[in-house]
Amino acid sequence: MLFSKFDIEEALEELVDELAMRTINVTIQIVGGAAVALQDSREELTQDIDAFHSPSLGFDEAVESVRRKRDWPLTWFNDAATMFASHYETEKDWDLKIKRDGVIVMVAGVRLLLAMKLLAGRGRRDATDIDRLLDACRVTSVKQAQEIFDTYYPTESIAKMALRQIEERFANRGGGSRS
Repeated sequence: MLFSKFDIEEALEELVDELAMRTINVTIQIVGGAAVALQDSREELTQDIDAFHSPSLGFDEAVESVRRKRDWPLTWFNDAATMFASHYETEKDWDLKIKRDGVIVMVAGVRLLLAMKLLAGRGRRDATDIDRLLDACRVTSVKQAQEIFDTYYPTESIAKMALRQIEERFANRGGGSRS
């Protein structure tokens, strides 16, 4: 099943309604393909909504309620991207999407998303998102991409497949050098 930007926005509104009804105060940070879809003006499809959130009593039940109403897969909303979390982002790296009744939904900004996708670098799975995010960040060289990446992951390396992708992209534009 693939979710459109409209599906994501509608489901997040429903989730906020469910959480508010249960008086659950929580901040949800949307990342991954869903965040790319929400940040990009073009129609992008994703298989799920990856998010970070603090554990809250009743949260999973609210997610399940939305899932049942929509007849969506169990994994429609998950925290599988937690392994790609940066510990160097700031508040300015998150865009406010919804703030209502004690529930805040934030979407990762394009620079943070690019860095996360470069860390994951899962070949074809991330290639389109990486290209879109390079455009959104107005990156014109491997060096610029590396600088953005290092802001969020100073002790990590860009995934080999992602590095190969950006090197190939910028090789013909004179931006292929990492120095």
